[in-house]
Amino acid sequence: MENHVRSKGSIISMYGFLLLLLIFMAVSCNKEDDNQNNDDIFLLDYSSIGLWPVDLVKSSLSSRVGEYPEIADIIDHARYGVQVYSIEYETHYLDSVITVSGLVSMPVADSKFPVISFQNGTNTAHDDAPTKAPLNEAFVLLQFLASNGYIILIPDYIGFGSSESILHPYYHRVNTNNAVIDLLHALKEMQLKDDVLAESNDSTFLMGYSQGGWATLSVLDEIENGEATDFDITAASCGAGAYNLMTMANYIFDVGNYPGPLYLPYFLYSQIDMGLLTDPLEKYFKSPYFEKIPRLFDGSYTNGEVNSELTDQITDLLTEDLIDNFAAGQYFSQLRQLLQENSVSAWNSNVRIQFYHGSADLTVPSAQSSAIYQSFINAGTDSETVQFFELNGLDHTTGLIPWGISTLSWFNELRDNN
Repeated sequence: MENHVRSKGSIISMYGFLLLLLIFMAVSCNKEDDNQNNDDIFLLDYSSIGLWPVDLVKSSLSSRVGEYPEIADIIDHARYGVQVYSIEYETHYLDSVITVSGLVSMPVADSKFPVISFQNGTNTAHDDAPTKAPLNEAFVLLQFLASNGYIILIPDYIGFGSSESILHPYYHRVNTNNAVIDLLHALKEMQLKDDVLAESNDSTFLMGYSQGGWATLSVLDEIENGEATDFDITAASCGAGAYNLMTMANYIFDVGNYPGPLYLPYFLYSQIDMGLLTDPLEKYFKSPYFEKIPRLFDGSYTNGEVNSELTDQITDLLTEDLIDNFAAGQYFSQLRQLLQENSVSAWNSNVRIQFYHGSADLTVPSAQSSAIYQSFINAGTDSETVQFFELNGLDHTTGLIPWGISTLSWFNELRDNN
């Protein structure tokens, strides 16, 4: 569930990254004019913030072929320079219409391309949002993927970027779906502007890791089975997601020592902030932790900083009442209901889905992915349509880049063979 922008095993060396930063800033050209049209329903504004020449994309990725040989496929498919935009658009949050933001990366070409919507992992810091940190290495790598002939969308999510005055509705399906799907709508309006070369075709891919893996599956469910029927999803790649939140909660309660103590407080505090959970924090967390939580999630602390002020000893973090009485009875029924409502269940899908999970993942156990995969099979999805790949020996952090490389190679194969 963690935001892996600062993870080890970076694609780009520090020297190379500084060079990229200088080039990106040198060729960027911020637009000051208003790009909204009276006919736009979702799009509010967009600004060009930088350009990656195709030769620079290839040379940057080539430096890591020795570590990740599969990158060679991405390099071979790199044919376009990449224009990067920051975009603002409208979406719904609870009963309000709000302004949210994201990144859009497009091939520099007057042609039509498939879309990849990337859903990010857990983040607590406003400064680490995609539009606030477009030069973070993970986001740079995603921008590079546009050179393969894709339009790349990276939503900030509600609670970051233009909507950072709101506490992020963590693992809340409706608000997550709104932010992702309405960015797809905004792209349709943006591509009609005279100063935007690339256009989307009728093919959309979804991908996300950790919280983003859950978000990807939730969005796919809404598009395939809900009301967002105006998008044709070709495939979805879900990495290391927590899909069954009840099972995930029980895992945290039982594990004793848990390496990501921020996740349950983040979920509970955001539900309380939205008015969906009416209990005080001290019902769930011991002192001094329940007193700290509002400050820790005010957007000024990174994931690591939040974890360092909590404790990975679950019996020290959570009340005995929560651990002992969560499973049954009325006292925690409201929490159980919210966990169930925001879990994603399987269905008989016609869209290709691949699940990936590291076998050594202690943050989100790989049983989350193997179980949802089996549930799709049980629901009638063909075994060639849905697949599960266990990343042998990899944990929640080290599985990120191999998952991303494998996903893009798979997307390239599907696109090229279409």
